[in-house]
Amino acid sequence: MQALLQMYHKYILMNFQKILSVFALALAIGTAACTTTHQSVADIGRKTDIWQNPAGSSPQSKLADMKINESRGRLPATLGFIKAIVGENYSADAEQKIDTFTYAHSIKRGYEKTTYQDTPYIIPYLVPNSKGAVIVVSGGGYAYQTMDGGTGESKDIAVKLNQAGISAFVLHYRANPYHYPTPMLDLQRAVRYIKAHANEFGIHPDKISAIGFSAGGNLVATYVNIIQGKNHFPANYQVDNIDKIDDSLVSVAMIYPALTYQYNVNMLFSLFDSQLVHNSVERAKLLQLTDLPQHINAKSVPQFISYSKADGMVDYRGTERYITSAKNKGVAVTVAEVQRQDHGYKPEHYWDRYIDFVLQHFEK
Repeated sequence: MQALLQMYHKYILMNFQKILSVFALALAIGTAACTTTHQSVADIGRKTDIWQNPAGSSPQSKLADMKINESRGRLPATLGFIKAIVGENYSADAEQKIDTFTYAHSIKRGYEKTTYQDTPYIIPYLVPNSKGAVIVVSGGGYAYQTMDGGTGESKDIAVKLNQAGISAFVLHYRANPYHYPTPMLDLQRAVRYIKAHANEFGIHPDKISAIGFSAGGNLVATYVNIIQGKNHFPANYQVDNIDKIDDSLVSVAMIYPALTYQYNVNMLFSLFDSQLVHNSVERAKLLQLTDLPQHINAKSVPQFISYSKADGMVDYRGTERYITSAKNKGVAVTVAEVQRQDHGYKPEHYWDRYIDFVLQHFEK
């Protein structure tokens, strides 16, 4: 009986932590959602479009491809979204929960269009005599971007980089219902666009890094391991001169990143055709494709990874598998494990080590 009571107590504590994680993130998203327009938090007036004719652009309606419950308000949609993307079990109704959240937060509020005609952009934060430049990639489970209504994984990071003498570019990439590898193509385009305009931005084209948070960390890691050095454009896309520019990064950083979908299975709905996700055979293939520890190819790109074993959204075991695999493949990995912090922890827990890391590789 004593053993059963101990097991029950442990079960309650584990699930209580998950509940706290859900409501903490819901509060953060909900607070961001209370802003009236994205101009109030993001420096939209400074944005620079990185594509005139984005790869994958189409006048087709997004809403026709999405399962949306329009009766759900932003807070219920947020709670549904968070609960849907955490866990190892597939759920058919997760598609509607994710699409409903994307609609409520990103489309209905004007951050994204109702058609596939969004134009990815960067917001420059420049400093004189910059030691280098960092592309900042916010998270959001590929269902939205935290920079839409918030500053924690975007402007705030750019300002801190500026204080260290580093120029920054906050990237607004395309997410749900755009499919893989569209977000990664947006990062690739950003790298090439910044290099093409390096003189105007006052930076060295060979001193560009990237830092991604949560799903943004996944985007950065997927980019350097699978996308970088290749072109994955749609068949009807017409390549321009910028697409011919070298797309390499001098280093990358991933903060509380989702480096496998094994523990966030339903997040596949944010990035892939729902018919594939619903099919068990195809879903298994997608889980293999997105299990980045199996796809380490960026041997020449030094990587900084920060994570916490107390993360209630992204299971640390996936991150540790990635770190082990990367090191075994000869990748230079700097690890900053954070103690007793949940998902979305503040930069103060890793910042000094990160700045040392990024400056070290700018100086080489």
